[in-house]
Amino acid sequence: MKLSRYIICFITLGASIYITGCVSGVQPAGPDTYFVSCGPLPIWMSAAKAKADCYQKASAWCTARGLVMVPISSDAQDPIAARKPGSAELTFRALKPGDPDIKRVNIEAPDITKRIEIR
Repeated sequence: MKLSRYIICFITLGASIYITGCVSGVQPAGPDTYFVSCGPLPIWMSAAKAKADCYQKASAWCTARGLVMVPISSDAQDPIAARKPGSAELTFRALKPGDPDIKRVNIEAPDITKRIEIR
């Protein structure tokens, strides 16, 4: 009886992670620079929601340490059914209040060039 209880708990945990998507912990990516990602996303979750979750996680992480979150770059992709899972990611700086590098944010878009050929 106990074994089946553990199996049910394990399945429930796995399902809840799959349903809600997965926000990674904040990872260092250089001096005062950090990275957080969200994915793979379930088919019904939009990339915008995942991106908002990344911003919220980064902001909460900085606030807990008395720092200011300054976004550097951000990317998000909606899931495509049966093709690819969606994801979102955010690279940011965590700076002390009053740091001169805190200024109006100009978030960089990913450097992607698409080429369309018409024949």
